[in-house]
Amino acid sequence: MPPRFDHDQLTLHLSVADLLERELGRRIGFSQRSGYERMWLGQAIHSRYQERRMREDPSYQREVTLTLELDHAGYAVSLRGRLDGLCRDPDGVLRVEEIKSVRAGNPLPPALADLYQRQARIYAWMTSELRGEPVRAELVLIAIGAEDDAIELLPLEVDAVALAATVRRRLEVLVKEDQGRHEAVARRRLLAANIEFPYHQPRAGQREIVDAVQLALEQREHCLVEATTGLGKTVACLFPVMRFALEHDKRVFVLTAKTLQQTMANQVLDLLNRDRAFQSLQLRAKAKMCANDEVICHEDYCRFAKDYFPKLARSQLVPRLLERHPSLLPDEVFAAARDSEVCPFEVSLELGTQVQAVVCDYNYAFDPYVQLHDFGPDNDLSDTVLVIDEIHNLIDRGRGYYSPRLEAQTAHQAAQALGARPTSGALVGSLRQLCSRLADLIEATVFDALPQPSANAIVEAEIPEEALWELRPELDRAFIDYLEHRRETKSFRAEDPFVGLYFGFLRFLNTLQLANKTTDGSFSACLELEGGQASFRLLCKDASRYLGDLINRTHSTIGLSATLTPTEFYRDLLGFAADRTTSLSVHNPFPAANRRVVIDSTVRTTYRLRDRYYLPIAERLGEFAAAVPGNCLALFPSYQFLTEIAQRLPADLGRRVLVQRRADSESQRQEILDTLRSALFGDVLVLAVAGGVFAEGVDYPGDMLRAVAVVGPCLPALSLEQKLLEAYYQERFERGFEYAFVIPGMTRVVQAAGRLIRSPKDRGVIALFDHRFVSALYQRHMPADWRTDGEGQAEIGHPASVAAAFFRDPALGGGAPRIGGGPAPTTRGDQP
Repeated sequence: MPPRFDHDQLTLHLSVADLLERELGRRIGFSQRSGYERMWLGQAIHSRYQERRMREDPSYQREVTLTLELDHAGYAVSLRGRLDGLCRDPDGVLRVEEIKSVRAGNPLPPALADLYQRQARIYAWMTSELRGEPVRAELVLIAIGAEDDAIELLPLEVDAVALAATVRRRLEVLVKEDQGRHEAVARRRLLAANIEFPYHQPRAGQREIVDAVQLALEQREHCLVEATTGLGKTVACLFPVMRFALEHDKRVFVLTAKTLQQTMANQVLDLLNRDRAFQSLQLRAKAKMCANDEVICHEDYCRFAKDYFPKLARSQLVPRLLERHPSLLPDEVFAAARDSEVCPFEVSLELGTQVQAVVCDYNYAFDPYVQLHDFGPDNDLSDTVLVIDEIHNLIDRGRGYYSPRLEAQTAHQAAQALGARPTSGALVGSLRQLCSRLADLIEATVFDALPQPSANAIVEAEIPEEALWELRPELDRAFIDYLEHRRETKSFRAEDPFVGLYFGFLRFLNTLQLANKTTDGSFSACLELEGGQASFRLLCKDASRYLGDLINRTHSTIGLSATLTPTEFYRDLLGFAADRTTSLSVHNPFPAANRRVVIDSTVRTTYRLRDRYYLPIAERLGEFAAAVPGNCLALFPSYQFLTEIAQRLPADLGRRVLVQRRADSESQRQEILDTLRSALFGDVLVLAVAGGVFAEGVDYPGDMLRAVAVVGPCLPALSLEQKLLEAYYQERFERGFEYAFVIPGMTRVVQAAGRLIRSPKDRGVIALFDHRFVSALYQRHMPADWRTDGEGQAEIGHPASVAAAFFRDPALGGGAPRIGGGPAPTTRGDQP
């Protein structure tokens, strides 16, 4: 995080890195040798050295935190840092160690050597000031390419007077830079008052959201907002968020699960930003922002990475983009960066530190191996507001971030790829041997645990952790040898199998360490066999501690979804602090007369009984579609179920049937949407899976859809993973089946049906096919107006008859469907 000024309290908080960063002659990608440490190699090497020093010297301390208080230009300055090592020499003098990993046989570049030395000297000066005694400094260079991590010790002179003067000069620069930023903040604060709700009249329910979000921001609380799809949750949330952020100098991150949701967030930000009160950026995935033909971040291969920082400074690209564009979209950034011959993704990251709102995927905040530097575990997020769209998706996403696999097949593929490429014989031999040892370890462990393995099997069992850690030092050295060889021979290739294996191995070990620190049963270690391929798997059943660690460091986090009931389920599994979290559930404001909900309780879709009901379901679904004067969407719990019904639909249906298939490409999915939009007579029936691209995160505006059918409550498939989740939830909440199966399934159902009614003018019928939809357990997780207990308007009956009656009444929904849907309006006026 950058230096943090508090102008009211006249305080400045900064780190030692802030005193050095602007003086770095930085480069990006593999060409930056210090990048080896950021690729996790330094972690294990430093740890091994520190543990040895602690055994040898009782006075040795590792990872010592320092905070030095001083005054400068009227500010109370708090300078923080962390020493790698601190000990007392035999003559009684304290010595600070700064540990760095370097490549054996290659001298450090002068700029990098100077940086490391200045860093060590500043730590020694801070320690001397805090302890009131002389302190030595030493640079410890560990050659990670050497057989035994050879160590070079470089004693450094420490001139306390000169260091103090250097720090003061750097502080003066930071204060002047902050004065410019402070003036910009003041301008934005004045403009914040001009931000208006972008439509003449908020819908019923939107005012509730505005007030609830505003109160949460003022009280530094979090808020979970549940409101029906199409209400306008995003604009009702971002309106108070952006106004508050500009008034109080906060940064906003809008996090989404799908790219389409990012587009919608950008549209809302544009509507709010008529006076250019702020700037926003959409951050696209690195692979899609690569201007090179292959994603290889190395100066020898990519002209956009070569001399990146000097070219960026000469071109003044970042200030030019900020001057020209209030809303920075990926295509604009990509084109401008390519023209200036600098990496578009890195330019996006530079811009992201200077705009007031960033729109991006969940990964950039919550995935520990992808997240932006802003969200690092040691960073203060009190100046940050998160808006998380469709936040119900973050539970599974979060579990996925901490559920890695280590596959024997990946190791075999890496060994094969090494043999297929020209490289030095000794190196390729050792690398292939390492890959084979890892593959053998995985296969032997899995096959021993499954003496008569089937094609697909998974068991909860112990993973041979000690054997994996024994491979770690060899893989570290081999990886560096491999990278250096590829660099020297100019033979890097994108998506290198050995590089992928190495990083996957590290991610698995790092997560295994996390799992070992937990005592609440939130992780399970599994041995898995799928299609004859063996793997180790860690299953994270509850990522709330990791998600919550980040969420609860923010000023406020606002979560939006159409499905957040029961509140405590989502609050607890997302890690929200209970004493800082409020919730709001907005009643569906759309006219009840515009929709019908009908439940067909005559059919069964449970796994054991569904094959008896394939034909009845297909017949009744066909009758339902025929009774609807427009396009229909039918959603199923799985591709297999979908296929069985598709094969049994009546031949004389009189509709074009479009079927989603597992192997469909993005363009094939788009073709289905285009067909729906252009259907002249509304004669299309789309069969798709619940939870997929056609069921969430896509709009069907206008009369593009007239009915949605959901076949079954769409429970997750029965598997060891779900059984382990059920047991965990039963232990923690005493609601195992409900939390592991019913809530995820019904969330899919509600999200899918929500595609239909998205404005006060939309009309249509929702049909639910399964007897379980009338039971109390499932009704509890439906919107209130779907229930059959007297509180809602749902009917139990024949879907085709209900649809025919509904569409016969011109006042409710009759008449021919409109041709095409058309985009939602974005000008100020009535909401779409």
